[in-house]
Amino acid sequence: MNMKKTIVSVLSISTLSFSLMGMASAKETADFTVNNNNICTSGLKTLDVISIQNYDLPMKVGQECSVYNAAATRYWTDNQRVASVNSFGIVTAHSRGDATITLYKGTSVLGQVFVRVW
Repeated sequence: MNMKKTIVSVLSISTLSFSLMGMASAKETADFTVNNNNICTSGLKTLDVISIQNYDLPMKVGQECSVYNAAATRYWTDNQRVASVNSFGIVTAHSRGDATITLYKGTSVLGQVFVRVW
């Protein structure tokens, strides 16, 4: 009985430390819809407690999509020519190609969104 409590406590402390460091967040699935103004939004749904947010986002040139995450403190793109992202998590597709949008919580990576513009 004492061993079980110790293991549960260690797992709980590890989970808490990962959450505080920004290495864990709610696992989410992306469900994208596009409105009449060519703006897409993702309907993210929480599935479980510990998982990094990573998903693919197909976009058309000129389209905007939100990758907003309440836990994210900043967003960054690795290919500004293909897709830019603002401080509110709005991604704008500029030209055909691939870009990776990285979501940060402080200095830790919260997750990545893989954008393919066609």
